[in-house]
Amino acid sequence: MSEIKSNPIPIPKPIKYSKTWHTFSNPNGNFQHYLFELIINESSDKKLFKKLESKKHVDLIEECDNIKYSDIKEFRLSVSKLPFDCTFYHELDGKINHDQSAYNQCTDEIYIEFSQNSLGLAICRTSFIGVDFTKICVSPPN
Repeated sequence: MSEIKSNPIPIPKPIKYSKTWHTFSNPNGNFQHYLFELIINESSDKKLFKKLESKKHVDLIEECDNIKYSDIKEFRLSVSKLPFDCTFYHELDGKINHDQSAYNQCTDEIYIEFSQNSLGLAICRTSFIGVDFTKICVSPPN
């Protein structure tokens, strides 16, 4: 019987990856944030509220802001994604109906709710309810 000789199989060197924003080395990281901006028109002036959140919902006006619900006449809400995505920008504006103690309005992408506590101070909660594709999934064909 003859002896078969072969060369050893070369073992590839491991690739060294570094964490950076510009490569695929951290595929599970979610660096996206939502910038919520609310402009309210009160009886006498305008006020701007901005919050940067990693979640899709936020309390923009809280009781400690001392905004009277009855003073809010109109609002304009915008939601954008950071790092800036020019295709992701949503706006909602409206006038508050003061016939009720709470007011809400929504589109396919944004929901906003104004309510008041027993002292008449405003509370504003808003959510991004639209579809936001932040991850890509690839499945093998059947």
